[in-house]
Amino acid sequence: MGRWYRDLLTAIEAGPDPGDGRFRDPAWNSPGYRFLLRGYLLWRRLVLASAETPFVPARRRPQARVLAEVVAEASAPANTLIGNPAALRRVTATRGASLARGTSNFLDDVVRRRGRPAKMVPGAYRLGANLAATPGRVVHRDDLMEVLQYEPQTSEVHQVPLLLIPAWVNKFYIFDLAPGRSLVEWAVREGFTVFAVSQRNPLPHHKEMGLDEYFRRVPLRALDVVREITGSPEAHLAGVCAGGILAASLPAWLSAAGDSGVASLTLLMSALDHPSPDDGENQWSELEIKLLTRVLSNRTGLVDAGRVSLLFDLLRSRDTLWQPSISGWLLGERPEPFDIWAWSEDGVDVPRVLFEQTLRLSIDNTLARGRLRLVGRPVDLATATQDAFVVAGARDHIVPWQTVYRGARSLGGDVAFHLVPSGHVGSIINPPRPKAAYRTGPSPLPDDPSAWWACSVSRQESWWQAWTRWLAPRSGPQVPARAAGSARHPAGDPAPGQHVRSR
Repeated sequence: MGRWYRDLLTAIEAGPDPGDGRFRDPAWNSPGYRFLLRGYLLWRRLVLASAETPFVPARRRPQARVLAEVVAEASAPANTLIGNPAALRRVTATRGASLARGTSNFLDDVVRRRGRPAKMVPGAYRLGANLAATPGRVVHRDDLMEVLQYEPQTSEVHQVPLLLIPAWVNKFYIFDLAPGRSLVEWAVREGFTVFAVSQRNPLPHHKEMGLDEYFRRVPLRALDVVREITGSPEAHLAGVCAGGILAASLPAWLSAAGDSGVASLTLLMSALDHPSPDDGENQWSELEIKLLTRVLSNRTGLVDAGRVSLLFDLLRSRDTLWQPSISGWLLGERPEPFDIWAWSEDGVDVPRVLFEQTLRLSIDNTLARGRLRLVGRPVDLATATQDAFVVAGARDHIVPWQTVYRGARSLGGDVAFHLVPSGHVGSIINPPRPKAAYRTGPSPLPDDPSAWWACSVSRQESWWQAWTRWLAPRSGPQVPARAAGSARHPAGDPAPGQHVRSR
């Protein structure tokens, strides 16, 4: 008890998290607000400690920690008008105008966003204009996806094309954000023939579609389109987050039939190997998985993108919920436009069966254990002998970098692992700039991530630059730039196509 009490006092004396901008105002050093802050820090410490008590089963503690963090963040006094000195000063200085604007913003968010605070001014970005604007054409379309081929911007291109595979809970243009911050734009200018999968928001009849059908109809079909148009027997694959599961599974699935088809793998923030709970038991039962799916599903039976987005926001509620509510409702201002916020709120619903199977795949660690079968074939990541370029985020709150590292070690080829000092999405958007950096280390990868860290070195450049340098020698000779489409897959609508606009 004495040690716990000393730890509690230490936490209170240390003050709030230095990264918590809600308590940076100098007024928090005044006697009244300092007393309020210490009371909150005491409460926060008690709430977080409650998730570690012996009364909480070990296998439930990860969920308990998340819930405790959500409660602790929601309880911060700075989230309220009376407990926010900056907001009170703003009301006085503007003679109530900021409060009137904040009330208007709050009512607008209730009507338009079901009470979730807006992260920026609505309508700041338009698809095809200042977002997803890299020139290209739709070369394949069905009821589930479009395949986009981007126009070349060099007279010659590498022989081996590049196919980008998004996660099925997000739209594809995380690869093609605002000009100057677009991975597609960068790769095209570096002389690659770039294709991207753009999935549509699924229709009600898709709700029973599972992982087998999705694998066959999306990444496998897209790869066939790319190979037919370019005439190349192989393509580079790049997958982000859950899309990395498909990208990594595809070469292993092809190898089971003696087909290479894939020249290299690029995996961004992708979890292929999930750690087991401390007591070896599953954290989720089948009943709990179905209950979670039911809670997240809408009236059509699809897992609702907005509810999934809210779930992810709760994992980082300080930045994604409370800071926007303070800015919009208490201070009466909207944050500056930000392309990542625009993308993050433009989600894709998920077929119910696909969602359940993916969740079970992660809980049972089926892929890393070599127990996954797709479309009648085994998927053994060790048979994916292609070289891999893997990127993880040091501050990733969704897929910790150590998890990405473990998954990278399960691949059968040579792996170049890169650690970026950003979060889950920020690590993807890494255009060349003076402050860009990453860490890289030895290959083959050591068993322990900490051993890799000890041997790693920092590089002052964007991982985009390292990536295209890495891809180039694996991409064959230069060939004349390719026009979009072929006789079998003619070029259609301009990118970003129609499916990306589906709601």
